[in-house]
Formats: sequence, structure tokens, C-alpha cells
Amino acid sequence: MRRKISVGLIAASILAVTSVGASTAKPNGTQNVVKVMMIGYPDKDSTDPVTGAKVPGIGQLQSAFEKANPSINLQIINIPWGSGATSYSAKTDAMMKAGDACLYEMPGAQDYGRQGQLVDLDSFIKSDKNFKNVWGAELNSSRSWGPNNPKSLFYLPDNTGVRVINWDAQIFKDYGVAPLSLHPTLQEIQQKAAKLTGTDPKTGQQTYGYWFQGKYAVWQFMAIGDAMGASWGQTNPNGTLTIHFNTPQYVKAMKWFVMMSKYAPKGALASDTMPDGFMTNQNVVGIIPEGEQGYFIAPLVANPGLRSRFRTSYNLHGPNGHGGVNTVSPLAMAQNCNNKPAAWTALKWLAGSPQAETYYFQAAGRVPVTITGALTTPGLSALPDAKVIVGSPQHADPVYPWAADDPRWALQSALEAALAGTATPQQALAQAQKKTNQWLAEQKPA
Repeated sequence: MRRKISVGLIAASILAVTSVGASTAKPNGTQNVVKVMMIGYPDKDSTDPVTGAKVPGIGQLQSAFEKANPSINLQIINIPWGSGATSYSAKTDAMMKAGDACLYEMPGAQDYGRQGQLVDLDSFIKSDKNFKNVWGAELNSSRSWGPNNPKSLFYLPDNTGVRVINWDAQIFKDYGVAPLSLHPTLQEIQQKAAKLTGTDPKTGQQTYGYWFQGKYAVWQFMAIGDAMGASWGQTNPNGTLTIHFNTPQYVKAMKWFVMMSKYAPKGALASDTMPDGFMTNQNVVGIIPEGEQGYFIAPLVANPGLRSRFRTSYNLHGPNGHGGVNTVSPLAMAQNCNNKPAAWTALKWLAGSPQAETYYFQAAGRVPVTITGALTTPGLSALPDAKVIVGSPQHADPVYPWAADDPRWALQSALEAALAGTATPQQALAQAQKKTNQWLAEQKPA
């Protein structure tokens, strides 16, 4: 999964910015220290070169924490995402082994939890009389298999990306098509995409009803499958996985996806972004599933004139009310943390306080993951579809435990072949299942 970062446009003048520098450790005092590793935030306060807006550095977050928790010395280790040998995952491994921090922003938290390296936070929740679930359904969606508990809670949701359906109200109006509903069905999308594909009666431009990012088609496919009642499988009692991609429901979902691709402009299959002209008057695509926050929230915050044209609906959901990839950023506590009580206090604040959520939004375009995030985050709360944007993570699927492993790439390759017409949906899914089974055979109980 990606993290699309759009800074500057969001920050505006919402948060007072001072010159805090890259260091976040207090100059004096070593008592009650909690070290936390975070990924990809600005080291220093800066100004966006395009908009002139202020972008708060990571020191702003540390200062806000100190003000709220003066008895804890929070020290933030801010690392880049990187790649290869210098990637965040390699750095995380090294720091975990060395015991360099108590708290970790950890995209791979499920894997570390399976290995017994993270604290099951239920132990703290049960003994914390002041604990309040401000994350709603997202808290249960964060549970995963652990060696002592098949429904362990190894992290609190920190902030999140978002996957929604974007749609162009102007194109709908030009064609006289009723606006997209708040919770679109596959049938509604199919019918309206067909009507929006053709020559726009107002502008004379060629328009298209549908879009997909071909290089990340796997996530749109999973949402389509959810809407058709498909299920990828399960985590077994011993921590291994059962994965079923080659099922009648997924075959049906892939056939639908291939059929809908005819309403998309050329180039969608090779794309890893939104269509050309998106969020401008040159946009020619009516319905754009799997929209990510980095593509549309910042322009809407910066340009109120776009808000009536570019609207947002919920992602596709299955019979259980859930659907779509979960893009939450986990904040976890290491088992080798030497100051767990203070780390628990820091963890709750960093993952659930309005001040922290505002920082993540302003510094990196990350969406609040708490229930009231739309109301407490300046800039975001002004958008007409703010409740949909912040509410969408509440409906996301639980984190796919195979999302960063071979099954994802096997399914992605299958989708590309089916969408390109070089394989039938049945052939493509059979190949994805074969490769996935080979990977599963190599896995061992945790």
C-alpha cells in the first residue's frame, strides 16, 4: 500500500508554527522517557513552495504532547520511508532488536505481533478505568492473531489513509444523471457509468464513466468482491492463513471489473494515479472508485470552489457493512519497552487526541481515525463530505494479513492479465490461486 503525502495545501494557517528544528528530545531530564519511532513526517517547519502555506515539522507534535503530558519526556525518532536496505522496515527491524524505542509507527504490526514482539494492549485497556474507545469499529478491525490470543490488539489506530468513491457532479449534471448515492451499489455504478460515457452534451468533450488505477487494481477488486459477498479466507487457530481467490464470487467480481473497464479511458491499466485532469475543470471521468486522501482532500481544502463539483461517497460494502482495503497507520508498543505505563499514556494521546490528529492531517494529509475526527480537525471539518471521508475507515475491512506478501502480487498480476484480455477471469484467478498456494505451503505456524 502507498501513503500519498500532500503537505502544504492542507496546513494553511490552522496551526501556529514556530522554529522547532529536527530534534525532539528535551534538553534536560532523563526520567520517565518514552521513545517513539514515527515515519515520514517533516523534520522541520517549512513553507510549501507552491501555496506558501505553513507545514508543521515533527517538533510541533512533540511540543503539543509535552503541553498535555508534562511528566513524560517524549522523544520522537522520525525516519524516512526509504527503500531497499534503507527502508523503514529495515530500520524498524534493527530498532526492535536493539530495543531503541517503546512505541513504533508500524505498518507491519500484525507480523511483529504474531512473533510475540508486541504488547497485547487488551492488558492495559482492562486495567485502565479512564480508557475510552474513540476509534469506534476501527478498534475491533485492528485485532489480529497472536500467540496467546487469536484476537489480540497489537496497536491503536493512529491516523489513516482513506478509500472512497469520488465522482464529478458537473459531468452527472451535464448528462442529466441523478447524483451518485451515499452508498453506491454495483448496479448503480454500472448503470450510471454507461450513461456518462460518450460525448458530453454541454462541453462536447469525450467523457468516461469509470476509472481504475491499473497498477493498484487489487484493492478495487477486493472492494468489488466484498460487494458480491466474496471472502478471501481466514487466519487459522495456529496463525497460518487460508486464502481462497479462485471462488465463484471472485470470478463474478472479476468479470464485472473487466466489463466496467470498457467505460474507462485508455491508459487506466498502466496508471498508478488518478485520471488526467482530476480535480480540475479538465476532468472527464464521472465515477472514480478507490479515491485516496492524497489526491483530493488537499485541493478541496485549498480551493473551496472545487467542493461542489468533486463529491465523495462511501466505498463499496459487502453484506456485513464492510468493504475496501484498510489503510490505517498502526501505533504499537514493543514487548521490550522498559517504561510501559508511561508508554501507554503516550500511545493513547498520539493515537487518539484531537491535537495529534490535527498534526497528522496538516503535516502529511493523513485523515483522523477517531469517530469525531471530522469535527475536531480544522480544514477537514469544512468540507461538505467530511463525515463520509472520516467515516469511511470505520467501514473498511480488517487489515489483510497478506497485503504485503506474495498473494497480493499474485492477485495483482492476475488482474492485469484479465483487464488486458490476455487471460479470462477464470484463467487469471486460477493462476493467482496456484501462486498463492505455493506461498502458503512455505508458511509455518507462528
